Amino acid sequence: MSHAGVGPRAIMRSAAFLTAGALAVSVLAGCGSDDEASRPLAGQDIAAVSRDKVTDGGTLRWAVDRLPETLNVFQADADAGTTRVAQAVLPSMFRLDGNGQPVRNPDYLESAKVVETEPRQVVLYKLDQRAVWSDGREIGAADFAAQWRALSGKDTAYWTARNAGYDRIEKIERGADDLEVRVTFSRPYADWRSLFSPLYPKDVMGTPDAFNDGARRKLPVTAGPFRLDKVDTKAKDVVLNRNPRWWGQPAKLSELVLQAVPRDQRATALANGTVDLADIDPADVDRIDRAAQGSGGAPLLGAGRTSAKKLRDVALEQGFPADQLPEGTTTRKKITTYLREQEALRDVEVRKSLEPAYT
Repeated sequence: MSHAGVGPRAIMRSAAFLTAGALAVSVLAGCGSDDEASRPLAGQDIAAVSRDKVTDGGTLRWAVDRLPETLNVFQADADAGTTRVAQAVLPSMFRLDGNGQPVRNPDYLESAKVVETEPRQVVLYKLDQRAVWSDGREIGAADFAAQWRALSGKDTAYWTARNAGYDRIEKIERGADDLEVRVTFSRPYADWRSLFSPLYPKDVMGTPDAFNDGARRKLPVTAGPFRLDKVDTKAKDVVLNRNPRWWGQPAKLSELVLQAVPRDQRATALANGTVDLADIDPADVDRIDRAAQGSGGAPLLGAGRTSAKKLRDVALEQGFPADQLPEGTTTRKKITTYLREQEALRDVEVRKSLEPAYT
């Protein structure tokens, strides 16, 4: 998710994303040259626009599979919703660009590079002096060290799901000043850019109790373009608001709402406007394509009493399940509802995107 945000209401259209897993892509890409490996193997269609073309303000309602069980991405029950919250409210030292390559995040880092390789690999991070937590404390070595200790795998009291890379760190120290962090590895680690993204505050990582339970439903402090407003278990959504203390470019959106919507209900949610953005399965892509290509059934629905046969024929053309077409009033109501949804889905755009991941 871009820190710049998006404004679907500015163009009065909703969007559905068909994402492609990156696992096979990463493995195959590694077989070619460096140039070949840096290019995606499949085409993307993400309709990128410049920031000045996006309207300021508004709310984006984004469908997720479920309400996050935890806001700590390093726990076993973390999911995509957890990651989306972390990307919006927490620091990431590096982000992935359009080709899946890690690039320095200038909102937090002035620089980060390997400064020594012998006798140990040493990475020196120079933090942006504006980078502070929401309680006013500077982001610094204490946060890096707390995250390393929690994820190193050496203390089983931390319920960690993964420790790749962190288990190779030997020590973390303050550099020449408070804005420098020196990370020394016991063994070389090529993917060091994947670490500390996201970075949690020492308030979350400092003790096993804080790590295991302190960030399941709330985050004590944050440092991102958005701030966590609430996790509403009744409404099944997570509400993020634009952070007024953010030092980088302000987010375009005023509010971001992650709404729990099951996969098989997302086309309906897009049609009735309860969500603006959703990852969808191929079956829903086909349904939306049918809506775009046909009339959606609107002429029939507005023409008074239509014959059952005509209504059924149009419903089948629009993808209504054939096994749900027995005669009866109930069936006619289902078909009518379906065709009204198809008409609304004509305003939904489907975009294809690769899904970057470290493998």
